[in-house]
Amino acid sequence: MSLSPYVALDEKIIRAALNPEIISQLDSLQVFSEVTSTNDILWQKAQTDISGTAVCLAEMQTAGRGRRGGQWVSPASGNIYLSLMRSLNIEAVRNGLSIAIGIALINTLRAEGVEGLQLKWPNDVLYKRRKLAGILVESRYGSQNYVTIGIGLNLSLPDNLHTAIPQPVISLEQLCDPLPCRNRLAAKIIQNMIETLELFSHRGLSDFLPLWPQYDALHNQAINIISENGQFTALACGINEQGELRYMRDQQVAYLSNSHLSIRFAS
Repeated sequence: MSLSPYVALDEKIIRAALNPEIISQLDSLQVFSEVTSTNDILWQKAQTDISGTAVCLAEMQTAGRGRRGGQWVSPASGNIYLSLMRSLNIEAVRNGLSIAIGIALINTLRAEGVEGLQLKWPNDVLYKRRKLAGILVESRYGSQNYVTIGIGLNLSLPDNLHTAIPQPVISLEQLCDPLPCRNRLAAKIIQNMIETLELFSHRGLSDFLPLWPQYDALHNQAINIISENGQFTALACGINEQGELRYMRDQQVAYLSNSHLSIRFAS
């Protein structure tokens, strides 16, 4: 697939597409042509204190990262690399925040006509097992308890990246025609992230748990759970109230809270 021309990210257009109540919560919204990673920019900003919500977007990341420290390939090809930071209770971060954000992202894309998306626990948005987006939640605690949520969403990928990335990937360009307006889509993602954080900070996963079965890419699937010490095969059985992965192994139900382990489809 050839690379389509894309419209540059524009702070003014993004701001204009946000509801006034969302704008009132913003401490800052910045757009860069190139950064190491959008999460890193916000962590630097946190050193000077943030009173509200800070948002960073970039055309390109030179050191974008995913879960478990893996590289997130981030070329300047019209994708969305976006991070949002705000203070949040430490327990809330531990209890399934990436799941809530993932559901919100899928709902945002559904509103744009993109169907068939699922969430692979704990943070990958898939279309038929091909990765469309990833979510990275990082937290640090000091005088303020901050959380930064990074989203990488593939709108358009150069041909060479489809073979260079070590897992099946897909882009919005392959799923919808025409592509949604990039700036307005970024605004909708930001708005839904903030609204989701507000809900999650008060109610945790309670509003998202009943929805999980329809989003669960691992539902009743055989999976490989991989750690530094080896791997084993189990049957995925949903999540519990804390957002932990429930699985069955040797007729015993167990739970996985360590998202630093790797989860792969067994077949």
